[in-house]
Amino acid sequence: MRPEGRRRLGTALSEMSRKIGLNNADVEALEHGRDTRPAEPMRFE
Repeated sequence: MRPEGRRRLGTALSEMSRKIGLNNADVEALEHGRDTRPAEPMRFE
C-alpha cells in the first residue's frame, strides 16, 4: 500500500520548475551544453 498524500517525484519536479519559471527554452539550452561523450572508465594504476 502507498501512504496517503504521497507526492510523486515527477509531479514535485514539475511544480518546482513552474515555481522558478523554468521553460522549454531553458531545458533545451541545458541539453545543448551537455557533454554527450560516453564516460571514460576509472583507472586504478
